[in-house]
Amino acid sequence: MRDNEKILIIDDEIDICQQLSGLLNDRGFSSKYFTSTEEGIDAFKQYSFCLVILDIWLNNSKFDGFQALEKIKELNETVPVIMISGHGNIETAVNSIKKGAYDFIEKPLDGDILIFKVTKALENYYLKNKINNIVKYKDHNYIAKSDSAKHVLSALKKITNTDSSVFLFGSHGSGKEFLARKIHFESNRKNRNFRVMDFSNSENFNLENQLFGNEEKNNQKAIGILDEVNGGTLLLKNIDKMSSKIQGKFLRILEDKKFYRIGGLASKKINLRFLGSSTLSINELRRKVLREDLLNKINFFEINIPNLNQRGEDLNDLVTEFIKETLLFYKMNIEIISFDIVPFFSNLSCITNAAQLKKFIEWSIFMFSQDNTKQITKESVVNLLKGFLKNYNNNENDNFLNFNLKDARETFEKKYLSYNLNKFNNNISKMSESIGMERTALYRKLKSLDIK
Repeated sequence: MRDNEKILIIDDEIDICQQLSGLLNDRGFSSKYFTSTEEGIDAFKQYSFCLVILDIWLNNSKFDGFQALEKIKELNETVPVIMISGHGNIETAVNSIKKGAYDFIEKPLDGDILIFKVTKALENYYLKNKINNIVKYKDHNYIAKSDSAKHVLSALKKITNTDSSVFLFGSHGSGKEFLARKIHFESNRKNRNFRVMDFSNSENFNLENQLFGNEEKNNQKAIGILDEVNGGTLLLKNIDKMSSKIQGKFLRILEDKKFYRIGGLASKKINLRFLGSSTLSINELRRKVLREDLLNKINFFEINIPNLNQRGEDLNDLVTEFIKETLLFYKMNIEIISFDIVPFFSNLSCITNAAQLKKFIEWSIFMFSQDNTKQITKESVVNLLKGFLKNYNNNENDNFLNFNLKDARETFEKKYLSYNLNKFNNNISKMSESIGMERTALYRKLKSLDIK
């Protein structure tokens, strides 16, 4: 049994919370309990839980169990929730499952049944996460016909099956996270966890708790990302945004191969492969933001990822691959892609990285899918964009690339995100996973574009 199972308990009876927590702790699980839905949901936002045990009927709480279940699923639909109730019947159990719960248990609780269902729920959770991680990597190949891309693959082959720390440098959308996943899933750690810690989120006030976990005076423990990923690979994304305090703690981890939970007295041994990524160059990192000793520890091997303008020979294959993926993912009934559409997308000078190119292709294709179009051509895409921008910008020039790029991009993003909000019935978790954008970043983008 893992030592990093984190279970959230929400029940208005403190005796039930303590009983459940003690039972789980005795079996090697880690748990945290609250007697109100408000406190429980706040904790769910702050910490990484693998399972929630939730009472249906809660006194002195803003939400009942079903409302709390809905909010938990909005925050993270992959975490299983086991509903409990002292007034249970078949109808209550069925209703719980319909609303998204993993299972239902009637009070008074049978300890053996509870542990059995908790174990099954966690097995299901870890299996889904493992499949999702593999799919995210397996669904894509790093296309490399250009010399610059071939150089990247050559470098990866040298370090993939080592435990060397690696720094990935490249502009936004160049593929740093994808290549980090490629390193992990082709290494001897591929059967262990891969996690991304993004330091660019300035609104993350609980960063240390998320990373290191904590131990409280009442012996409750909250496990952090370092525990979750122990034995696997951790990508330190946007490492240039890491605070000096966190830099010092990571340096100690790299040197001592152990860490302390916040408030904890006992150290935890750690066996991790660290990868770092940044849009800054190694010289900029050394000159501006990163401690020299930490930089030297992580930067055992560095890989510079080329932009699209350095991958001319790859463009047609990239476009073709993105078109195929989009048609398959959205199950679009488009039968013909004309011969001129691939070079058209490949020659868009306003697109600077692969992520932008993919999103632009997705947007173009799903716009046609709404009209049951059977063929997409260069002319049809140009006309679509001209018509779409007509009410936004009075420029009537035939070449849509002459539109102000910032304005055009903002308009595209509004349409793209509004479409997906509608498609996923305002479920931010599903939308976030579908478009490949973290929930916190997605919330900020929606707010900045004034999308309700």
